[in-house]
Amino acid sequence: MTTHRRSRRVAASVLALAAVLASLVLAAPPAWTPAAAQAGGHSWKALVPVLKARLAEHPDPELAFRLSMVYAHEGMLIDGWHVLKQVDRMIGGEAHRPALEHKIVTDATADIGRDPHDLLARYELAFATWIGGNHRTPFEQFLEITRQDPMNAMNHGYLGYIYSTRNDARNTVAQWEEGVRLDPSNSVLHYMLGSAYYRTGRTRDAAVQFNLAYRDRTLYNYIPRGEEP
Repeated sequence: MTTHRRSRRVAASVLALAAVLASLVLAAPPAWTPAAAQAGGHSWKALVPVLKARLAEHPDPELAFRLSMVYAHEGMLIDGWHVLKQVDRMIGGEAHRPALEHKIVTDATADIGRDPHDLLARYELAFATWIGGNHRTPFEQFLEITRQDPMNAMNHGYLGYIYSTRNDARNTVAQWEEGVRLDPSNSVLHYMLGSAYYRTGRTRDAAVQFNLAYRDRTLYNYIPRGEEP
């Protein structure tokens, strides 16, 4: 496998990290979450210390999953990846995954029914159904998430990733271009945009984006080795 192919594969797995293990965990009840933190136009970073403190008191996989979703929304992908690995250990293995995946979908659907602006629940629903093999629901959810919260770069990143799996190069590029416009410091989105440019023959544009991506030495340390976080 060439370096570019391996790099694109790993970058895609990094961008989709929250989806990789979403079926491993339960969705937490919404009562503890400030409503403003779930709505479009708000950062969710204030939820990080709240969730971490609760997890320190009681290692609850439901809260850990929510924490991983917050990290995913904020573009803190490596932090999210490590939390999801922690969740995998907390739940005790593969035998529990199908039931937990079902509970994520059930609870998130109910949360959205109560509050259509609950974007955290929409994240949960999108990632859980993706792992379950239903790719229509994540597409619908991220279209709605991005409509409600168009200024969050990662929303465009995830929607672009879904477009890429549908072989829709035009919309993939458009979403990732919007993502890097909104957050020029986002190395993962620069890398993903570079990979899209490379696949469509825009090699000079791809090189520019790869160079911007590799300013983040953490990303650089993973991708050339073909490793996940």
